[in-house]
Amino acid sequence: MSNDAIKGTGPGFIGDLARMGGDVAGEFTKTTLAGTGPSFLGDLARMGGAAYVSPAIYGKPVLEAEENVDYAGFTVTATGGATPYTFALVGTWPAGISINTSTGVVSGKPTEDGTFDNLSVKVTDADSEVAQLPAFTLTVAKDES
Repeated sequence: MSNDAIKGTGPGFIGDLARMGGDVAGEFTKTTLAGTGPSFLGDLARMGGAAYVSPAIYGKPVLEAEENVDYAGFTVTATGGATPYTFALVGTWPAGISINTSTGVVSGKPTEDGTFDNLSVKVTDADSEVAQLPAFTLTVAKDES
């Protein structure tokens, strides 16, 4: 459920928080919602319903690398949804770059040069809900040594 959808849930702490600009979708889990006071979403979560906040993913990709040199790398993090999370690379990444599926750390040493378009990283939560970073391009400079 997005923050915009939560804004329309009517009076209550969770809806009010979303309407005031709070990142309910990014910060609240089903367990957290169940522990809130009277509200449509809180009541639904306590009754075992699908008062579900989808996962969100955050991270700032490093867009440049050099062939046969350690990639500076980056880490993605997730909030919302149901833990545990599983992280995965999306698209055709250069050989030598990988992701730690548990921690979201993207690292390695690219062994090929070139421009790699439409790359991303996604997270899948325990309920098979998915969030993905916007697509980006990684440029790997040729090893001139």
